Amino acid sequence: MLSIKKLTVSVQKKEILTNISTIFRPGKIYAIMGPNGSGKSTLARTIMGDPAFGVAQKSSITLNRTEITKMSPDKRAKLGIFLSAQSPLEIPGVTVFQLLRRACSSQGFTAVELKKKVDFIAAELKIPDELLSRSLNVGFSGGERKKLEVLQAAILDPTYIFLDEIDTGVDVDALKTIAQFLKKFVKETKKTLVIITHYNRILKYLPPCEVIVIRDGKIIKKGDKELPHLIEKDGYDNL
Repeated sequence: MLSIKKLTVSVQKKEILTNISTIFRPGKIYAIMGPNGSGKSTLARTIMGDPAFGVAQKSSITLNRTEITKMSPDKRAKLGIFLSAQSPLEIPGVTVFQLLRRACSSQGFTAVELKKKVDFIAAELKIPDELLSRSLNVGFSGGERKKLEVLQAAILDPTYIFLDEIDTGVDVDALKTIAQFLKKFVKETKKTLVIITHYNRILKYLPPCEVIVIRDGKIIKKGDKELPHLIEKDGYDNL
């Protein structure tokens, strides 16, 4: 269980998140929603350990009862937390296989075993073979970049997967493919999936167990899978 208690976060003395408390339970799908600039990405990046954000002393982030509030991002990743960025970076000269081979070096995969696993998941995500041999994200479309983020998450096998705007810049067909893969992946592996989004469109394919709405750095509402439909109909102003 990943538990957030009284999380208050600042950047250059400006408070971005205020007294956030919530719990992410194993094997569940969550959605974090809110308007632009509400603090959704800040929450995810703080959970991942981004040093750009200052965390108040009273704040607490625990993973399976282990306090991780002051841990570095690499240690949090090794404990099973994964964050997909809103805008995945280009890495010239490095393929996704080379990146994953380095990242999985401690997991005991041979190069052949890892290649088979990458190829299998790439096929499920409908990622063309030629993208796997090109420099990561260089010249890729939004949908291609987001599919490769999901591929990395599946290979790295974290327990808590945070996907920040995985639906941004993705066409309808790619969105369905990503959602169907994630739904199957969570069901088969009992992972915890947290989808950060402005919109309801991916949640139509991937219904969340709980929806957390953040506005002005605070949680203003929690609800079930029906809440995104209400937001789509009436907007955030009427919550």
